[in-house]
Amino acid sequence: MRWIPTALFIFSTLGPGASAAIFTVKAGTIFYSQPKQSEKFRLDLPEVRVHVPPLRDSLGFCQFKLIYKRADRGNPQLPSHGWARCVATDQFISQ
Repeated sequence: MRWIPTALFIFSTLGPGASAAIFTVKAGTIFYSQPKQSEKFRLDLPEVRVHVPPLRDSLGFCQFKLIYKRADRGNPQLPSHGWARCVATDQFISQ
């Protein structure tokens, strides 16, 4: 009978992992290729949304997974991730 609590524990840990929510970003948010506020690393992006929680955090900057509008999704030149201030998120869109 000792296997029942063990089995329950194992099955509870196999459940769905952490999920990400999609948020808009505040107007005027600038994304960078590195966690530094420098024109050298500034990304010129169309309108984007981001996955939260961020992938990484460094000195007040967070690396977000970028979500593009349908028309921009097929562009291979657009980066999949970008750095912005961690307070850049605005409104919750979906989960």
